[in-house]
Amino acid sequence: MGNEKALQAFMVKAAEIRTRLEELQQYADDHMGASPDDVSWGHVGGAEYLLAQLTQLTDWAYNRGEYSDT
Repeated sequence: MGNEKALQAFMVKAAEIRTRLEELQQYADDHMGASPDDVSWGHVGGAEYLLAQLTQLTDWAYNRGEYSDT
């Protein structure tokens, strides 16, 4: 089939995405590397940035927000 190479490349990228998601899950489970005694507004800003990036990605994936078809 003509798309065999595309399918292979897609599967490699999908595996890489799963790896990144697992890394992010570990990062979140570890309280983003912050000790509760050391959390500052800088940590809040970092969490807000990460959330904004993830929201953009999920909105794109599910056609929500600025990526909505409607």
